[in-house]
Amino acid sequence: MKKYKLLYFVSEDEYFITHKINQAVSAFKIFKEIKIICKFSKFQRIIKSSGFKTKNINFNRRSVSFLENIKSFLNYCFIVSNYKPNVVQCFALKPILYAVVANFFLKSDTKIICCVVGMGYLFINKNLFTTIYKSLFFFLLKIFVNNKVFFVFQNHDDLNVFKNKKILKKNIPKIIQGSGVCIKSFKENKKKKIYDLIFHSRILKDKGIYEIIEALKILKKKKIFIKTLVLGNIDNKNRSSISQQELDLWIKENLIIWKPKVQDVVPYLQKSKISILPSYREGLPKGLLEAASCKLPIISTNVPGCKEVCINNFNGFLVPPKDPKSLARSIEKLVFNKNLLYRFGSNSRSLVEQKFSTHIISKKFLNVYYELI
Repeated sequence: MKKYKLLYFVSEDEYFITHKINQAVSAFKIFKEIKIICKFSKFQRIIKSSGFKTKNINFNRRSVSFLENIKSFLNYCFIVSNYKPNVVQCFALKPILYAVVANFFLKSDTKIICCVVGMGYLFINKNLFTTIYKSLFFFLLKIFVNNKVFFVFQNHDDLNVFKNKKILKKNIPKIIQGSGVCIKSFKENKKKKIYDLIFHSRILKDKGIYEIIEALKILKKKKIFIKTLVLGNIDNKNRSSISQQELDLWIKENLIIWKPKVQDVVPYLQKSKISILPSYREGLPKGLLEAASCKLPIISTNVPGCKEVCINNFNGFLVPPKDPKSLARSIEKLVFNKNLLYRFGSNSRSLVEQKFSTHIISKKFLNVYYELI
């Protein structure tokens, strides 16, 4: 039997641990060897203990320095040339660009699976930087994408962007919705609910945290006090990050309860009534999937990614993005309605079981691998 090798290229090890490790483990059914390359911080030992080979790459997902990116790109080329994988699977826009361009110049027979896991920052923020970056990104892809490059999208909106840019002219793209959620681990607990709302995500402007705060202030003025748990970290490397001072102020005003650096989110989801994520754009939000699997109703926004997990009036409410008044109305309508909470929660769990379980998503990726090798 041929010894197939898979190279996983992600930006940071924390993302691999939180989003991709279960999917990658299932790939051992086909690949005898899997190497993870990324910028490692604290999870390299855990990843190695799961059977993966690892290699650190000097990679900064935020950097716009031409020299720094050239160094990172050459570092990636060196790793690929030495490892000689049968398949490279890359996640996020910059790793995709590195992998596609490198494969072209190396004239390799390696197949490239480009997993587009969201394009939020490029499309939410309309400024000179994002305009130039977006134009350059699509220009380079149009030149270097060849018949060895295959695209996987998490939602149809992102697929249509690439289609309209005429990037998908070589191979038929696939839709595989997210990373999947382990429905055995993320399940309901019928104990008393402590929190009315749970926001389970990085604390970013683009995730709608300001809209949540404004909605809570609107409700507070009406003497409606919503106990809201914010479960996530400030991401200082992200341009959409909020400040610690803002967070401290919201805590002082008794608008939120904040718990950072939580490893096991399940107990907190099980103690919450509603999951909320008024994001501006997503690939497919894993936090909402985990909440839905725990039988939580959802309040989210009618934007790419979110509308795949939250179906309006089926398992939650969809509101327009950047609309705290609509958000407040939806919270008020749902939080005290026991029948609606139960119906939406049950529908959330059914949706995950039918479409988003780890088993279903991993099986779809295994089929992609079989097609390529």
